[in-house]
Amino acid sequence: MRILRGILRAIWGIIRFIGRLLLAFFKLLWSFMVIFSFVVNVILVAVLLILGVFIFEIKNNVAQPLIGGLHSTAVGLHDATIDWTIPVRDNIPVNLDIQLDTVTTVKLVQPVPLQVNARIDLPGINAYNVNAVVNLELPTGLELPVQLNVPVPVRERLDVALDVRAVIPLSQTQLADPIDNLGLLFEPLAIALHNLPSSFDQAVRMAGMVFRGEPLNLFATDGTGGINPEPYLAWQGYSRTAGLNYTLFNQPVPPQNQPLATGIVPLGGIPLLDAVLPAREALYQDGGTPAQRNALAVQMLAAQGIPPLYYNGDMADFYRQIQAQLVNPSR
Repeated sequence: MRILRGILRAIWGIIRFIGRLLLAFFKLLWSFMVIFSFVVNVILVAVLLILGVFIFEIKNNVAQPLIGGLHSTAVGLHDATIDWTIPVRDNIPVNLDIQLDTVTTVKLVQPVPLQVNARIDLPGINAYNVNAVVNLELPTGLELPVQLNVPVPVRERLDVALDVRAVIPLSQTQLADPIDNLGLLFEPLAIALHNLPSSFDQAVRMAGMVFRGEPLNLFATDGTGGINPEPYLAWQGYSRTAGLNYTLFNQPVPPQNQPLATGIVPLGGIPLLDAVLPAREALYQDGGTPAQRNALAVQMLAAQGIPPLYYNGDMADFYRQIQAQLVNPSR
């Protein structure tokens, strides 16, 4: 019995020892967690303080120039016009037959003798309707009306010297769609950053407006929706002109070259932000989306018998395939 009691006391002592060790470990762990949490909170508070001090510097010198610059670039590309003169200097062979059919006047450069048979009257000798041979001479400088109806062969090499000026607004080409889509990704963010406060004073004024229930529209572009009174101007202008002194703006494009509006629209950026843009809100009415509108447009194009390659981006591959089938594609 004494041995059993000793063993039990030993086991109990071991259990108590382990319990004290575990208690000490959990106290140490608890202390560590408290200290660690305190340190983390201090760091977070310090970071928030630093961000609070530099938040407007980040907004004014990093976020707004970056987002606004990307949107401005897209707007500038959309509104840009290519104005370029292509000098053409070449010597080309001409091998053709021109059918000449016209009435003109020719001038004799030397006398032309003529001998013709004629029937003449000689009243003096009482002779009428007498057969005779008449010798004539057409003088130099005499102008004669003639009609020409002959083929004129042209077998020459002609020097060509042309200056072909092209004025192409990018917004009137397929380039407008990807450029517009790029702009829509950043437009709501760029406008909102423009209207957000740029200093502590403006932040206090905005907070007062919110507290007083005054209207606040961060997506207004006329300077009336936020703290910033300046209107939002995405693009200021270009360093060179386009179309200056171009005189062919009033010339119509041949009807067979007129592009067809497909009804497909750029998908835009973040849907929640994209839907607040005035030019895009109609695409989201009644729960619709740009993708749904595009699917309907594709169905309508198919019903009109218009192949997809004319609007889905396959034209470049189609052109390469056609050129590859030509024996001498460069001629």
